[in-house]
Amino acid sequence: MTPGALTLENGHVRLRPFVAETDGPELHALAARAPEIFRLWSFRGPGDWVGDWTEMIRKRTAAGTMIAFAVTRPQDGGFAGITSFLDPSEINKSVEIGMTCYAPEAQGTAVNPSAKRLLMGYAFEDWGARRVQYQVDNRNERSKAAVLKLGAKAEGVLRNHRTLPDGYVRETAFFSILDTEWPEVKAGLDARIAAAQAGTQ
Repeated sequence: MTPGALTLENGHVRLRPFVAETDGPELHALAARAPEIFRLWSFRGPGDWVGDWTEMIRKRTAAGTMIAFAVTRPQDGGFAGITSFLDPSEINKSVEIGMTCYAPEAQGTAVNPSAKRLLMGYAFEDWGARRVQYQVDNRNERSKAAVLKLGAKAEGVLRNHRTLPDGYVRETAFFSILDTEWPEVKAGLDARIAAAQAGTQ
């Protein structure tokens, strides 16, 4: 899995490479107008944490440990959030999907299942992944429910797993989907997306 000009798109969402210079200000604006969606955000801390986060994205992208995408509306290119591939392992054929947040107007819509369908389709079908994993702050019940709704399996909770910039020592819930499970998960996502599409007609 090589960082580059990878763009993924369907009828509900376009995932294009995240560009720090232009998308960083979009993250700042999103954090300013919807601070509630970052209440449990791992990168939140004192000072210009969005700027620090954007710089981290830049460095990790250059190092090849992250492929970040701007989540945009296919009809007009409007910014709706961010999502990423993290720590792809060619040897293990594993990758994490994370660092995901959406603008309030995109939440509860077809955006998340559509984005996950694109990302996991690429990971399993193009790259040949054997495992896709998700990590979630154990306090974040909404995100845990969303990952389970995708069809992921809960693997357990790592206690005192990470110290966050604000000093909080968090527990992390782990979830995964395996290549053998992907056909069933894909069918479920396709059904959700089709239902959402039917609802807009």
